[in-house]
Order: sequence, then structure tokens, then C-alpha cells
Amino acid sequence: MFITIKHGDNQQFLANINCSFLLLMHYIRDKAELEKTEPIDLCEENGTLKLLFLVKFPEDSASKFLTPRGTYYICRVERGAPGTKHENGYRAFHPVFKHPPLDLIDSLRNQCDFLERSRLKMLRSQDGKKPPTMEALLSSMAGQVVGKSTGKAGVSAASGTDEDGSPRKLTGAAKARMEASRKDKHR
Repeated sequence: MFITIKHGDNQQFLANINCSFLLLMHYIRDKAELEKTEPIDLCEENGTLKLLFLVKFPEDSASKFLTPRGTYYICRVERGAPGTKHENGYRAFHPVFKHPPLDLIDSLRNQCDFLERSRLKMLRSQDGKKPPTMEALLSSMAGQVVGKSTGKAGVSAASGTDEDGSPRKLTGAAKARMEASRKDKHR
């Protein structure tokens, strides 16, 4: 199971994908004379990125990610400058190919923009979903009266009882505060 890799000035070579993903990437970097630590990806002839730089398990078979007899271009992955707030951002994907077709460049640019927008959207959604701590919730509820839909005071936080006088179920820190409050009353 082989694929064709295009790079440089109309150069190409075959690569066997019946090996680990990590081994294939080392082979590609070696054949294309790229730095061993340089982040790269492969894209199809139409510009569709394979997102190989995001693979979590490099020991997986390369055939899991690539189609036999397919033709791929090598692309450099440009991320933000290290140590800045944009270090994980996607800046560009550059084909390692002289005179790449314009539609390939446009496709890579569009995918880069999409990946960056998706990354930023995910970060914003994570910031907005931080749950308040249990202590913050309990301290904001302490001393408040929670009303029922009828508008009457349903639960008294200070006494720990419902309006009919039956005890309310408490857990954790609220239970400890209630016990401390009772001890203070008996002194």
C-alpha cells in the first residue's frame, strides 16, 4: 500500500503506508529534507488537509489516515509564536511545492481560517462554562429565602426547615454550618 508524495520543484516519491504513522512522518521529513521537528501535514491534490499534526497516537497505522494510491502534497504547519497568547493558533499551511496551484493555496487558507475560528470558539465556550465552586454557591445562598412558585417563603436557610416545619435535607458545608449555628444557639 503506497502513496505518492509531491514536494519541492516537481519532485515526488512513493511511501509505504503499511507502517506506523510516526515512522511514515520521519521517512517523509527525511526524503523531503525537512527538519525532524518541523510540524508538517499532508493534503490531497484538491487541498484537503489530513490534519496529521493533530494525531494523538503516533503508533497507529498510517493506513488509518491515508488512502492507498493517493497523491499528497507536503505542507508546513505555521503556528503562533511560542510564549505568546497566540502560540496555539493556526497561522498558515504552506505547501512545500514550487508553484502550487492557486486553488490549492485558497483551499489551505480557508481550512486554516476555519481551524482557527473553531479553536477560538472552543476556547470561548470553555471560559463561559466554568461552574461556580460549591463554597461560592453556598455562601451566596446563605441567609437567603428561596420562594415557591406561590411567592411564599418556602425554605428558610437560617432554620433549615420547610414552611410546614419539617427538616430540610442538607449536605456537605451547609450541614456543617447548620450544626455550628445550632451549637451557638445552645451556648
